[in-house]
Amino acid sequence: MTALVLLTLLAQAPGGVSLVFGGDVIPHDPVKAVAQRHALPGEGGSLNNDGWDHVFGPLAPIFRRSDVAVVNLETPIGTFKRPEKGEMIFHGPPSLLAALKKAGVSVATFANNHCLDQHREGITSTRQALREAGLLSAGADADEAAAWTPLVLEKNGLRVGLFAVGRFLNGFNNTKDAAQPHVPIVPYPGDRMVGGRSVEQLVDAVRARAAEVDALVVFIHWGDEYKTQPRPEDRALAQALLDAGAAAVVGHHPHVLQPVEWLTRADGTRAPVAFSLGNLVSNQDFENEAGLKRDGLLLELELSRAKPGAPALVTRLEGVPIFTDNRLGAGKRRNVQPVVLDDEIAAMQERLVALEGRVDAAGKKERKALSKRLAIATARRDRIFATYQGARLDGSPSAAAMAAPGK
Repeated sequence: MTALVLLTLLAQAPGGVSLVFGGDVIPHDPVKAVAQRHALPGEGGSLNNDGWDHVFGPLAPIFRRSDVAVVNLETPIGTFKRPEKGEMIFHGPPSLLAALKKAGVSVATFANNHCLDQHREGITSTRQALREAGLLSAGADADEAAAWTPLVLEKNGLRVGLFAVGRFLNGFNNTKDAAQPHVPIVPYPGDRMVGGRSVEQLVDAVRARAAEVDALVVFIHWGDEYKTQPRPEDRALAQALLDAGAAAVVGHHPHVLQPVEWLTRADGTRAPVAFSLGNLVSNQDFENEAGLKRDGLLLELELSRAKPGAPALVTRLEGVPIFTDNRLGAGKRRNVQPVVLDDEIAAMQERLVALEGRVDAAGKKERKALSKRLAIATARRDRIFATYQGARLDGSPSAAAMAAPGK
């Protein structure tokens, strides 16, 4: 078995490890255009990572308050001379990663259906760009063994493993040569894919890796796009991964939110599954202000253990509703940004108070438009809240409490 990649981070305080997980980062062309318009040139290079600081800036306070912040990188990264192009073919610039790092992201998982959009060169260039940006990663890597090796972080006395796999490759295939760049893939039944592994092999790998760390979080790219409920076979797989020792399972790919739930593991403890966190940023549903593809969730949790040597469990879980603001601004130029929904609602409410008493035409027009936006935002918050409301867990219950049925 390949030795675990062990990376030691500077500890901040003894006790548990706080993590925040975000959804899909998709650099659609309109998102790139927004970054370009906000780029600030300076001596020796851009002052704001070619404008990507503007894109990710609103989420920085949430990312920075956790020990480890993780997002799903839904694109190869690199400066390709002749990049493959197409409606569903992605590539992004290295400055995107630098902006994620600046915003407080520490890990970008890279195990999804777009890993081979720029062929195997795209995997190599992405890994290099991640290293240069100071970001850690789990998933597609220089060879098969590395791709199937979890990232392990040592933080506050806990060893936390991050294991990323996917279930699709958009018609691409891994090479049969295990020494070539590789994507860790577990195809659905009937999908004839070269270089994939079976569900049973994945479960065995999770069981082995979970035994080597205090807590193993599995990130999996699965499910049906734009569906708000997981596939039955994915529910079964989530249960199998938890029974094998995973402390939590986090899903991506549907591009809309799916439920966050607690499942009881084989040992009687309970662990959360987030079937899909939706998009972190994209241009999807740009024409529909209330669209589901603009909904997102930052999932905050804490891993801790009841006593030294015991496995770490999720002892705190909370969600932060976000959405992709995608509006025409001055000069009919579009602005695309993920924003914290509660912050946006508070700002709109404050502005409406300031507009009270305005009887001029401009004031009435702004108040009407703002009231409509506030109604959509409030309904969106309720919708997002419903996906994780039953899974919220505040405080730090004991491991015994977590193991008790019905808790």
